[in-house]
Amino acid sequence: MRFHPVGVSASRLSFGPRFYRNTTQPMLELILPLPIVTKAPKRKQIEEALQNSAEWLRLAMEGSELGLWYWDEIQHSLRWDTKTREMFGAPSEGEVTLQTFIDALHPDDRGRVVRAWRDAVETGGPYEIEFRAVRPDGSVRWIHGRGKGHYNQAGKPIYMVGVGFDVSARKQAEQHRVELSGRLINAQEEERRHIAREIHDDFSQRLALLANELEMVRRVLAESSRAATERLQAMREEAIEIGRDLHALSHRLHSSKLEILGLARSIGSCCAEFVKQEGIQVYFGHNELPKSIPPDTALCLFRIFQEALRNVGKHSHATHVDVQLTGSLSEITLNLSDDGVGFELRKIHSSVGIGISSMHERARMLGGRFEVRSQPALGTHIAVALPLNGNAQLTQS
Repeated sequence: MRFHPVGVSASRLSFGPRFYRNTTQPMLELILPLPIVTKAPKRKQIEEALQNSAEWLRLAMEGSELGLWYWDEIQHSLRWDTKTREMFGAPSEGEVTLQTFIDALHPDDRGRVVRAWRDAVETGGPYEIEFRAVRPDGSVRWIHGRGKGHYNQAGKPIYMVGVGFDVSARKQAEQHRVELSGRLINAQEEERRHIAREIHDDFSQRLALLANELEMVRRVLAESSRAATERLQAMREEAIEIGRDLHALSHRLHSSKLEILGLARSIGSCCAEFVKQEGIQVYFGHNELPKSIPPDTALCLFRIFQEALRNVGKHSHATHVDVQLTGSLSEITLNLSDDGVGFELRKIHSSVGIGISSMHERARMLGGRFEVRSQPALGTHIAVALPLNGNAQLTQS
């Protein structure tokens, strides 16, 4: 026996999906169409089998958060079951239309969802999307929608049947985790600033005074003891070196360069310092950066860059590093590649893994994308992209 889609005529077979208010029966009849067969005994057996299947499916749906919907492309009519009406906050009775659905979509999601749905209907591609629905009381629900189109022999769309899941609880949990991660990172940044101030205001100044005192003692003893003079000179140089190291540590914890010089010049300065310290060649380029970058975005990119470059110095054994900072009207991207030993992502050392997780979390907190690609002996590539507002003005480098 051949089953034909609704709306396509066939000899000796016809389909009649009947729609009842406030039940899942209309959708069940679409999923389990009931053929009208000329032979009564055979028809009765099929009816009983389909009714049993429909009853099991109805009970399963009523105990879940699954909602069903049906779009008739020929009649341009939309039908929702009770669960779907509940998700969108629609009345339990009365007509729902395509405009009902469009009006319920969050303004920021409306165009994206309608384009995806129409593309799926017209091309036969998959329809699967998550979006926000604004209920009449103002509350917002996250819905995961899926659908499948059905077509006639000429390939023209006839109808689409789909399901919807209320995933608001999962989205709220994700948002809570993002907010918690953000608070932890902000607390870490505040602690960095505090430690940096302590190092600069206390230890660095004390070491500077010590170096000056040692210089005075060296001058006093210059004529009396050559050995003492040499020893004091060594102590002075050691004190100066400690001061430089503390100064560098202070800048790594909280770099005032970022606030004074901006993102591009700060990254360039760090690259120059890295070349002196590690002896690894670094090429840095930047292009079309916005004239003004939000402080959170700049700090996020700078911290990811610092962590990535630190990993190169500690683990990569690279001879060359390429750093690219690029802007557009919608986002700013940072790419860092090295020609080092590389690694397998699933076998990374714990300290490197923590660093990568931290970089990923920073990017995700600002709604960005983060990716690491690496293979043994083929080096490592890190890419991060953070969104910008639509008013960004670009500058050529």
